[in-house]
Amino acid sequence: MKNPIQMIKQCAEKDEPYFVLRGQDICALPAIETYFEAVKKHVKDPYFIEEIEEIMKDFRAYREEQKTHIPD
Repeated sequence: MKNPIQMIKQCAEKDEPYFVLRGQDICALPAIETYFEAVKKHVKDPYFIEEIEEIMKDFRAYREEQKTHIPD
């Protein structure tokens, strides 16, 4: 997986918008699940699809172990 801090820095340097989801955000997992379905539909790179699936699994596991809530 790419370094998220580096990705954010690159976006900031290019004045490119970005979006961050946290594990504690109750809305994060459904958002990632929807994104994953779009990725499977539109992206051909199996490595990228696998990366997103792993992120989704991590969020799912976090949700099972920790309390999620409405984001700050």
